[in-house]
Parts: sequence; structure tokens; C-alpha cells
Amino acid sequence: MRIALLSTLDCAPKPGTVRPAFAAFAGAMVVERQLDLAIKLGCERVACLVDAVEREVVELQGRAESAGIKFRAIRHPSRLSGMVTADDELFVVAPGVLPDDAEVEETLTGKGVLAFPADTAVPLGYERIDLELAWGGVMLVPGRIVERLAELPGDVDVPSTLMRLSLQSGSPIRHLDRDLLSEGHWHIDADRAELDAREKRWIDAQRRKIAFRAPGLAVAERAGARLARDILGQSAESVPILAAMASVITALGLAAFGFPAAGIAMTGLAALFGHMAGVVDRVAQLSRPKTNHGLLHRLLGHAIDPVFILLLTISAPKEFGFLRAFVPLVLFGLLRLGENYSSKKWRATYADRILLGVLLAPAAFLGFSTEMAAAIALLVLATRFFPTLRGD
Repeated sequence: MRIALLSTLDCAPKPGTVRPAFAAFAGAMVVERQLDLAIKLGCERVACLVDAVEREVVELQGRAESAGIKFRAIRHPSRLSGMVTADDELFVVAPGVLPDDAEVEETLTGKGVLAFPADTAVPLGYERIDLELAWGGVMLVPGRIVERLAELPGDVDVPSTLMRLSLQSGSPIRHLDRDLLSEGHWHIDADRAELDAREKRWIDAQRRKIAFRAPGLAVAERAGARLARDILGQSAESVPILAAMASVITALGLAAFGFPAAGIAMTGLAALFGHMAGVVDRVAQLSRPKTNHGLLHRLLGHAIDPVFILLLTISAPKEFGFLRAFVPLVLFGLLRLGENYSSKKWRATYADRILLGVLLAPAAFLGFSTEMAAAIALLVLATRFFPTLRGD
């Protein structure tokens, strides 16, 4: 069994400051991000060294248990021997360390102690191993070394002691690139400015690179990533999706009162809020692998096109009769075909309902929504005959 050992202890606490383990990063505490990494690496249990069961520890326990991981807070190192057997593997992360998850997964393919060049790492606060190397704060070691903790005083620095014991028992050192430190991808006891800069890079890295061939989606993707930096991990995470659903309901209400043009504009706004909400949700889901996307996201994804079709139908001249729905149905049918079967670089263009709302709303206010929808449908149809757009 693979067991994770985390720690919330602060070796040199400063009055009035947040412990490094409890510092916020991308909507979660540093120790919660350590837990997320442990889950990715297949840990089935988590032991966390604490000096008190604080609110943050309770939240950490809830995060572990929601992912199906057994969690135990321990105050005395001796308790570890009852949790870890000689056949187990122990994944250890030192307090306050925020590693690069991808680098850990790639480098720590077997037992070993991750280490940086000492000349770069030691001035940053990493523990020196010898003249050339410093411990990176992460390791995977055999469970049998835990038994030796019983021979030591109860006030030892457990992660550091386990690192020394593992090296004495023959665990290999796995070298890390110093660029991880210089480029800000690996931290220990980071200050707020360092965490904010890394958080921005981390969230931006989750943003899909949508070209401005789909300008509405490109803008929404960037706006959603920016919004995620402000609301991730807060109750305000639900604001974008609620705004999107409110826009849809408002659009239907406007149509019911005889204002379909305003309803089309609101539906385009709903598409904008919905995509921004999707970006926030996508980033949030990275650290919550056991949760499902919300019902509201799925409902919104299925609602936008039917609402557009309904509003365009209502906007069409009444003398068209049942043919009022013909143009919008053809338009969205062609857009769906293009979205699913065109070349990859153009699929986002066909899927851009924000751009569609921008094109249709002014025409609807001027009384030409059907004509504009027909023109867009002809344009979409024409693009399917150009080899460069089809990807041939």
C-alpha cells in the first residue's frame, strides 16, 4: 500500500502570519495541493502531522475523504508505526513545499529522494543533503524506515529525519533541474507574491488556446481564466454559471413579453457567461478528480441552441407560418455539422455562439434576424465547399 505523509507543522512560526502549509494557492491550501498530488500518485491513506486539529486540518480531512482516501491527523511520530508496515511505500512531502506535480510524476517513478543542486536550493530554504545536493522536500521511501523513528526523540523533524534514514538505507537520489526553482515551478515556504505569480501561470496554463477564428470563445476563455484567479475556491465560483442561467431565463421572459430581439442578445450573453463558467469549473476540477460537473453546466450546454432557435422563430415574420422555424433549424444544423466534422482548426468557429449572438442581435433589433440567420447559414454551407476550410 502507498501511504502519504504530510505535515502542517511550522519549524519557525512567525506571530500573525499564515503557516506555509495553510497558504492559499489556486483556491486551495498548499497542504491540500500536496494531498491532490498524493492522490494522483495512488496513495490510499494519508497521515498528517499536526500540533492541533485546526479548522484547516478538518478541511483537509474532508477533502481527502471526499476523494475516498482514509485520513488521520497525528501529533506524535510514534503513531506512524501503527499505520505503516515494512511492505508499504511512504510518500513524503515536507511542510510548505509546493512541487511541480508533472515533474514529480515523471521523476518519481520508483523509490527515491528528489534533490536539487545545493548552490541554488539551499539559499531558498531547502535542506542540505551534502555539499552538492539539497532535498527538494519530496520522496518515496520504503515503509520499514518508519520503525526507526521509535529510537529517536519525540520532537524530531519527522520528514527531515525520514529523509536521512531513507538515504542511510540506500534509497537513490533522483535529481531535479535547477530551472524548476529559478523559473518558479517549485517552492518552499513561498511568500504571497511568489504564490500569486505561480498561480497566474498555473491557471493560464489550463486555458485552451483558442485562435481568434472564434473571437467570442477566445475572449471568453481569457476572461474565464482571469476570473478564475479571483474566485477559485470561493463561494463565488458559482456566480458565472448562475449568471448564464439567469441570462437564459431572462431571454425566455423577454420573448414571452414580445421582445425576442433583446432575448437573442441575452442568449449571446448567456453563452459568454457559460463559457467563462466552464473555464472556472475546468480549473477547479483539476484538484477535485472525484467530483462531477454540475447539473447547471450540462443544462446550459443543452439549452443555448434551442433557445436561439426559439427566439429566431418568434422573430420571423408571422406570414411564414410553420416555415418560421426552417431557417434557424437549418442554421444550427449546419453549425453542428461544422463543429463535429470540419477540420480541427475551424471547429471552434462553428461552435462560437457568442459570435453568433453578436451577429444576430443587431439584425434582430432592426427586424432582419431571419435574413441574417439565412445569410450565416449560406456562409456556413459555402465554407464546406472550400478544401482549405474542410482540411482537405
